[in-house]
Amino acid sequence: MIVSDVPIRLVDMIGSALMIVFSFLCVHRAVRLRRSQTDNVVWTYMLWLCCCLAGFAVSRSGGHILKQFFSLAGQPDLWDGLRPFAGGINTFLLIIVAAATLFFNRVWHVYQQITMDRRALQDTHQELLALNQDLEKRIQDRTDALIHQEKQMAHADRLASIGKLSSGIAHEINNPLGVIQGYTQLLLRGEPEDSQRRKDLQVILKHAQSCKSIVEDLLNFARRSQPEMADINIHEVIEETLVFIQHRSKMESIRISKEFAENIPHMRMDEKKIKQVLINLVMNAAHAVEQDGTITIATRFDESNRRLEIDIADNGYGIEEKNLTRIFDPFFTTKSTGEGTGLGLAVSYGIAKSHGGDIRVQSRVGKGSVFTLLLPVSGSEGGGANG
Repeated sequence: MIVSDVPIRLVDMIGSALMIVFSFLCVHRAVRLRRSQTDNVVWTYMLWLCCCLAGFAVSRSGGHILKQFFSLAGQPDLWDGLRPFAGGINTFLLIIVAAATLFFNRVWHVYQQITMDRRALQDTHQELLALNQDLEKRIQDRTDALIHQEKQMAHADRLASIGKLSSGIAHEINNPLGVIQGYTQLLLRGEPEDSQRRKDLQVILKHAQSCKSIVEDLLNFARRSQPEMADINIHEVIEETLVFIQHRSKMESIRISKEFAENIPHMRMDEKKIKQVLINLVMNAAHAVEQDGTITIATRFDESNRRLEIDIADNGYGIEEKNLTRIFDPFFTTKSTGEGTGLGLAVSYGIAKSHGGDIRVQSRVGKGSVFTLLLPVSGSEGGGANG
């Protein structure tokens, strides 16, 4: 029994034809991928590979189809003449595939290296930007510090000049005021209690004493005497100051809020002068809130800077920005005539500086003000000011 080989030949021809079709479909897909991402080297390599394999499929499958066709036509010798050419084409195409693979393998490594270098450049660029921003910030901070120092030096020079002038004026006025007070008191001794003359003399004495108080403020501002240091409990000093103020001022309707920190050590300061500073700051806050206001006194200890910070905040009208740079100038005041001499903050500022400290202020119109008294801590560490 002889079995026909025609089905086998048909399968070979159909399979070869399908190989050609599938190879061109792969080329079509590779072309679409290449167009979607023109800078992707992988898709470029796939396009080259598919094209070479499509050529190999045409050569290889075409050879199979021609072989079967010549064999069925009874002329197998014709295929024997074409076989070397088909084999040469196939070998050439495989060489191209191998060369393209090696080439794109090298290109892929170069591409990865370029990508890594680009990322490194981007990271370096970001670091340079961060360093540049940090440098600009440092320069700005340094510039602001220099401007602040220049303002402080100018302010100190101005205070020194005004202090010398104030001292001279105070000494010249003090003696005549003492004479006026003395003679007025002598005249009062001989006047009846209900006489008009006695009332007039009392008015003279009252205003002379007011002038005397102003002269004493001038002398306190001009003297700048060295503080008499002693160990104190700052919370006790604040409490005594508030009691003193409340007994001598109309502050019944003003709420006093205290927020004392518990880690405040005992400190070495001039108690009388610190009380004077606190009195001036609290009285200014009371004047700002007038009636039904709130004054908050808070303490805290900055351990990193070894510094005590005392905030005296009010919810009054606040200080206009144009006046913030002048509030520590002698004789500058926003109060009405007769309500202040403009020396309280100047004297307080001088006392803070003599202790190695400072006074800072923050204010918003309509929101209130916060005066912060900064004092260095140099006293003993035993016990805290928790009272």
